[in-house]
Amino acid sequence: IMKAIPFTCLLFSASLLFAQDYNAYYEGINKAKRSLLLDSLEKARHHYFETFQKFDFVFARDCFNALELASNLREVQKTDYFLRRCLTQGIDFDFLQEHSILADFKKSDAWPKILSDKDSLWSVYERNVNWEIRSEINAMFAKDQEMRDLADKHRFNIFKRRKLNKQLEELDRKLVLRMIEITKQHGFPGEKLIGLDVESMHPKIKTKRLTTGMPIVILIHHYSQPNALHNTLLLEEVTKGNLLNEHFATISDFRF
Repeated sequence: IMKAIPFTCLLFSASLLFAQDYNAYYEGINKAKRSLLLDSLEKARHHYFETFQKFDFVFARDCFNALELASNLREVQKTDYFLRRCLTQGIDFDFLQEHSILADFKKSDAWPKILSDKDSLWSVYERNVNWEIRSEINAMFAKDQEMRDLADKHRFNIFKRRKLNKQLEELDRKLVLRMIEITKQHGFPGEKLIGLDVESMHPKIKTKRLTTGMPIVILIHHYSQPNALHNTLLLEEVTKGNLLNEHFATISDFRF
């Protein structure tokens, strides 16, 4: 039976977590993506693996992409590694085992060990999520969506719509101020801090997106109006890995 690649010593050292510069992470992921565009699959898998080895926290969508790549290459050991990283980053086991990308891997000698380890791997994810802030962000997102749906419902009533739009702008202003407070105290409430969005949190959320979009949606709504920016703070959070660089780019695109 294949010996599994050890994880505990690699992943979750608190002393390293705050010292890591995620610009190097983004660079490694971009190298992997560029290799895929050139159809250099082995090179892309190498860049994913090399990058993951250097970082305690990695983004779930990158994990899934790396898993799909290793599975397509039929590399059992690397598939095992990336699958374990998927689980420790919060990707649901049932979603993974039902996906076609693991069809061959489930026939390997490594699969029974995954089955026995899956709960302990998932517990790593649960321990790293700040569930109190996760609940607060969920509530903030629900308020934003409730007010937005109400404004949309009355979009043909010019007087009521104007009043609701003002209320919505004020709500989002308060939500963003609170988000900035959280960021200064705990780091940006992105995937590293509050884990992945899942469907049970709100009807408009899709688990399969494998991301944390709630705070980004709130920021997009806020920055779609002429409001004060927080560039310096948010860019620092990108460098720390608290805010995904692609999410920061999305926020920037929606600025008024």
